[in-house]
Amino acid sequence: MQVDLNDPLVKASVSIDDGRDWKDWLVWDAKKNYRRSMGIYEPEPARPQVAQVKIEPKKKNRKPGRRAVQQPPEGM
Repeated sequence: MQVDLNDPLVKASVSIDDGRDWKDWLVWDAKKNYRRSMGIYEPEPARPQVAQVKIEPKKKNRKPGRRAVQQPPEGM
């Protein structure tokens, strides 16, 4: 059985780590406006695979228990 990883229900229930090193690419992307304004062309850096791909279920935050609302005395 194959699952489409781009399906909204899948993205809402699992966390997908592609195992790539994005550090150099993120720095390159942060400087895109500078390069554009200065007329500099710099190819994007590689994003090497450094770990296995991981697909883990997202942890759901538990909602605290609800307290019963106290009823005011009937004489009021």
